[in-house]
Amino acid sequence: AVVSTQSMGYAFLIHCMWGNEIRHFSPKDWKVAIGKFRPQFLDFTQKDSQEFTSFMLDALHEDLNRVIEKPQRQKEVDYNKLDPHEAGQIAWQQYTARNDSVIVDLFQGQFRSRTKCAKCSFISTAFDSFMYLTVPIPGKGTVSLQDCIDCFVQPEEIEWRCEKCKVMGKAYKEITVWRLPRILVVILKRFSYSGMWRDKISNMVNFPVDNFAAQGSKGQWVSNERERKVYRLFGVTNHTGTLEGGHYIGCARNPASGDWFTYDDHVIRPMRASQTQKKEAYLLFYTSLSEAEDRQILR
Repeated sequence: AVVSTQSMGYAFLIHCMWGNEIRHFSPKDWKVAIGKFRPQFLDFTQKDSQEFTSFMLDALHEDLNRVIEKPQRQKEVDYNKLDPHEAGQIAWQQYTARNDSVIVDLFQGQFRSRTKCAKCSFISTAFDSFMYLTVPIPGKGTVSLQDCIDCFVQPEEIEWRCEKCKVMGKAYKEITVWRLPRILVVILKRFSYSGMWRDKISNMVNFPVDNFAAQGSKGQWVSNERERKVYRLFGVTNHTGTLEGGHYIGCARNPASGDWFTYDDHVIRPMRASQTQKKEAYLLFYTSLSEAEDRQILR
């Protein structure tokens, strides 16, 4: 299958990068295999790195899913009547009964959404898995990653048919993180679309490199008080230029040495951690520390 070709190509790429057998490697064959399955990635025109990352993680998940024969979907659960921790656990178990891969183990977390009817104040609760956190960039000028996350979890006014009063009307929907993934991928929404018009948001977003603490509590972006992780940045995808003609440059931390490098096509150079802070930052990749390191920092 083509998906298997993609997974084998990715495995070969990782082997070449870390096997200490060759000095240089160009993943041309892997790119061709991907292009055969997704033609938009076949040529050499500018593509969206977020779309490519999403596609590859989904493809790897489907190919590496440990569930060979997926069970029938279970009946919907009324989470409103359950303790939130029990409800979240049931929702996660139902999801992983059909989706169980190393991609889920590493990259996937869980959202909790709460929709409140403006008329009768009834609250409906739901849980959904997520692979990445896509956050808006609020306002103008320099903002922080926390500003972006705070904007993401702000309640949104929607039109909703209330399950209790059975009336279509105004409601407020709030989405927070209930289960944190081991690897957190943050997408900064730099591209806005309004009808036929597209624009790029070039605001500077300051983000933590080390000790990005995510500790759950009521009213915070992580609403589950039992969740706590400390993240360390290990990669950044930067987009330079415009929507019509741009260029991607990657930055990554060597997990063995902790040294940072920049990857600009075939040119690789060492860099300082502070140089990751650029207004071109688009995708941020964080890994959680060990539990022992978590406890030390959060103490």
